[in-house]
Amino acid sequence: MTARLGVVEFREANPDWVIWSALVPRAILQALFFTVLGGVIGGDDAKAYTFVGALAGSVTLSGAVAVIDVPLVDKWFGTFFRLRTGQLKPILVFLMRTLPYPVLGLVFILSAMVVVGPLTGQTALVLDLVPWLPLFFLMSVTTTAAGLACAALAVGKRANVLVGNLLAYLILLASGVFLPSGQVTWVDWIGSVLPIRHGLQAVRDGLEGRPWLGGVVAEIVVGVAWGLLAWAVVAIQVRRAHRHGFDSFS
Repeated sequence: MTARLGVVEFREANPDWVIWSALVPRAILQALFFTVLGGVIGGDDAKAYTFVGALAGSVTLSGAVAVIDVPLVDKWFGTFFRLRTGQLKPILVFLMRTLPYPVLGLVFILSAMVVVGPLTGQTALVLDLVPWLPLFFLMSVTTTAAGLACAALAVGKRANVLVGNLLAYLILLASGVFLPSGQVTWVDWIGSVLPIRHGLQAVRDGLEGRPWLGGVVAEIVVGVAWGLLAWAVVAIQVRRAHRHGFDSFS
């Protein structure tokens, strides 16, 4: 029932005409921009590299930015007290309500693949990427976990828009989406704890015939870590709310 509520809530906020007239075109244009930019700067090899990265990076629009609305809705309407006094723990309610967002991320990826791929001469690469779609979906899940954790941290400080976009920009910078690893040490360090970095490297390793399973495991570990952070933050907020008698997410 909670998962169904999440789907209904998502569809009310994002009806089909909004998804296909605004959200999906945004993801396509973002992927097109970075793919073309990579080709202009570095030629065909860089274009292929940035195309794969841009597909993965498109999930930031759902998992890092849009998912902020999940806890924010309860902030706006003052309904968090109902969650903390219900049968399910609030973090479980939040997790169930985030289920549509990884699916939306996969829709972004597929849309960018079928539009940007042919437009930029990457049709053959698109076909090679089809078997790796489950790994792209995993990256959408891990990004959503990170987005939920950051939303829980930021919503009480009225910094939800800042934090969501900051997370998206950090992922685009440090997760190997466009900048190869080994270029800047501190960027690599940040990327190692962010979603997408390890999963995207696994995709690239697989395309080139190198071992890739380790990257999948690392991506799962990163996603679980962000999920645990979200659980801890919400648990602290619930405990503080019970102690002080307010639900301001501070």
